[in-house]
Amino acid sequence: MPTGVCKRRGDVHRDGDWHGALHIWVGGVDEDGRPFALFQRRSQTKDTWPGSLDVAVGGHLRAGETLFEAVREAEEEIGILVEIGDITRLGRRFAHSVAGSDNEVQEVFALRSDLPLDAYRLHPDEVDAVVSVPLDAALALFEGRQATAWGVELRRGSLASSVARIKVSGFAAGESGDYPARALRGLLEVVAGRAPEPFELR
Repeated sequence: MPTGVCKRRGDVHRDGDWHGALHIWVGGVDEDGRPFALFQRRSQTKDTWPGSLDVAVGGHLRAGETLFEAVREAEEEIGILVEIGDITRLGRRFAHSVAGSDNEVQEVFALRSDLPLDAYRLHPDEVDAVVSVPLDAALALFEGRQATAWGVELRRGSLASSVARIKVSGFAAGESGDYPARALRGLLEVVAGRAPEPFELR
């Protein structure tokens, strides 16, 4: 719920204020017909979790901004134009930081995008790479059924992709607990053309 108070991002985190955020989990089907999940690798210059893997699109809602406006994050971070009608609601998550400095109410959505990795334009200050992981392997990873998954990573400005070894420990701390598995199960439904049952995590 909006508070009517405007504060700088750094001050919000410093004071531990609850604030709105948007997550868009992106997945699709590759040219061989296999479902995949897309993740971003956070820039090494980020103030939190530099170099870690993260949800494909994530960002804070600006003061007075609606979700309709917040989908701008997709174009800003990975260079694809997304409208509110393109995304499917997965649920809401109240993410409480253990340190008490980053408390978010995250509105969570899914987007089907079958684009190849080289079709994304990555934000020069925020995103170092995009990583494609088979969706079943990503889900098995976060459900604890396997310790490692393998994906394909394309770094910003590179013409050649590389193999990426993926572990849960390589993700930003915000993508922990049951949340990633719940989101990935919802993404799997969206990629398959079905409507997922929205969740709420507290």
